[in-house]
Amino acid sequence: MHAPGLGIYKRSLGAGVQIRRNVLISSLVFLGAFAVALAPEIFDRPLTGLINSFANRSRLFDGLVSSLNDCCSFSGVVLMALIWSCWLDTNNIESRARILVGTLAAVAAGGVSRVLQHALPTHPRPFHDPAFAFQAPSGIEQHYNTWNSFPSDHVTVFMGLAFVIYIARSRFAIFVIVWTIFVETSRVYMGGHYPSDMVGGAALGAVAVWATQVPWLISLGSRLVIRLERSPSLFCMGAFFLSYQIATLFGDIRNTLGPLHIW
Repeated sequence: MHAPGLGIYKRSLGAGVQIRRNVLISSLVFLGAFAVALAPEIFDRPLTGLINSFANRSRLFDGLVSSLNDCCSFSGVVLMALIWSCWLDTNNIESRARILVGTLAAVAAGGVSRVLQHALPTHPRPFHDPAFAFQAPSGIEQHYNTWNSFPSDHVTVFMGLAFVIYIARSRFAIFVIVWTIFVETSRVYMGGHYPSDMVGGAALGAVAVWATQVPWLISLGSRLVIRLERSPSLFCMGAFFLSYQIATLFGDIRNTLGPLHIW
C-alpha cells in the first residue's frame, strides 16, 4: 500500500513533465513560425494571396470580416467572460491561482510580442508590404502601424487566454480555441498579419502560460488570491477594470499614449 505523500509526489512530478513538454513543443512551434516568417515568399505570401483573393467580392462579407477584426466583443470580451466562468466554477485556491497567473502571463506575453515585432528582422504587414500586392477589402480603410508584424500581439494574448481556459478544464475549452482561431484569422484577410504571425503569436502565448504553471509561481499566486479575496469590494473593482483592459488590449490607454510612439 502506497503512502499518500508518494501519490502526491508522483502527480506533481507528472505535472512538471507535462509542463516542460508543452513549453518545449510551443517553443519549437514558435521557432518554426519564425523560420517561415524569414522567407515569406515560400508560404506566407502565397497563402495570404489566396485568402486576399476573396476580397471585394461581397461588401457584406468584407463588412462581417471587418467586424470580427475590429470588435472586441467577438474576441477579448468572449475570452474574459469565459475566464470569469472558470474562476467562479471553482472555490479551489490553487485552481484560481492557475487562472490568475496564466492570465497575467498571457498579458505579459503580449508585451513581449510587441518588443519582438520591433526587434526581429521579419516582414511588414501585408497591408504595407511592397512585395505583396494587397487589395484592401471593399469599403475598409485600415491604419495599421508600419513596423514588422511577427508575432501577432493580439493572437499572443488571446490564444494565451484560450490556453488558460483549457488549463482550467473548462467545458468550453475546445470551443474557445477554435473560436479564437476563427476570429483572429480575420486579421490575415484584413492585411494585418501573415499566417506565420498568427502561429508565432499563438505559440508565444502558449509558452508564457505553460511556463508560469510551475509550483513556486502557483504558490505565490495562491497567496495573492487569498489576499485579494479578503476584500471582495476592492477585488471586484480592480478585477472589473483589469478585465476590461485585457478584453480591449488596453486600447484606451494605448490610444492615449499613442503620441509618445511607444506602442
